[in-house]
Amino acid sequence: MNINIKATNTTLTDAIKATIHDKLQVLEPHMKSEDKIYFEIAEDTHHKSGMFSRVEVRISPAGHYAEANGNDFYEAIDLVVPKIRDQIIKKKDKRISLRRRLGAFFKRNR
Repeated sequence: MNINIKATNTTLTDAIKATIHDKLQVLEPHMKSEDKIYFEIAEDTHHKSGMFSRVEVRISPAGHYAEANGNDFYEAIDLVVPKIRDQIIKKKDKRISLRRRLGAFFKRNR
């Protein structure tokens, strides 16, 4: 699992890096070795309520994408990881269901 982290309008601390790597360990069983995770954290200062943290996750080549906003980076990370995990699991379940339906179809039509 290859993780690329980008920080926009903020500094990337070791604590945030460690948190990102820890939280993304949940995705490891569902990932292939060639998958790359692009993780972007950004601080938006032009929000009406003051500072605002945004986190985006993009998985390539699978095409999964999720983003979340929060009061700080840790909150946004906690919100985005379940979103991307649900997308991965949903796609995997669809693929398995299709394979099973096609197998049953071919078995009936022999």
